[in-house]
Amino acid sequence: MATLAPRANLNDRVYETLRQRVLTRDPGPGAKLSLHELAAELGVSRSPVHHALTRLVSEGLLSVKARRGYFVTPVTSQALIEGYEVRLALELHAADVAVDTASDEQIAELRRRHRATVEAISHEEWDTANAAFHEAQVDLAGNNLLSRFYRELSVNLMMQVIRGGRVERHEHLVTEHEAIVSGFERRDREGVRRAITRHVESGRRIALEAVERAGGAL
Repeated sequence: MATLAPRANLNDRVYETLRQRVLTRDPGPGAKLSLHELAAELGVSRSPVHHALTRLVSEGLLSVKARRGYFVTPVTSQALIEGYEVRLALELHAADVAVDTASDEQIAELRRRHRATVEAISHEEWDTANAAFHEAQVDLAGNNLLSRFYRELSVNLMMQVIRGGRVERHEHLVTEHEAIVSGFERRDREGVRRAITRHVESGRRIALEAVERAGGAL
């Protein structure tokens, strides 16, 4: 029997367990997930499993087909291209607003988040630290709806699928994050825009290369 993630709330524990499986492609892209089989394997009722699968559908990690069940959503080149296009648009808009309106304290917090990514660069904490950095970057705009849309972008989860818990070819990450933070500290709109664009395009290129190596889907 599989071991549940060590969290107090049963719904959260089942969700974290299944989410980790999907992110690490166990099972692989396009595979069908059975609510009944998962409940039996995890030793829980169908309710927390259904709750978890529904959350994973909302995140774009699973798709649901009427009368057929739940399936692992493949990461494809087209999905990456579209996702990174939206990510770049949101980050650039947030930056245009934040360069003039963000407080010195908020930008100092972004600097602290950057330091956390440097410390986590080769460890399993990277995804959490990296997400916190970019969410803080978008939060500088002070637009709650924009921040929520950004957090719901499936492209950020796609990169976790592609990395599979590893952070490889990461030499550019520290310098690109540094350029973003430094641009905000200087209140340099064009510098921030260039740094964000360079960083997003680097991520997109690496992701597309990984999908191509995998034969078109991950």
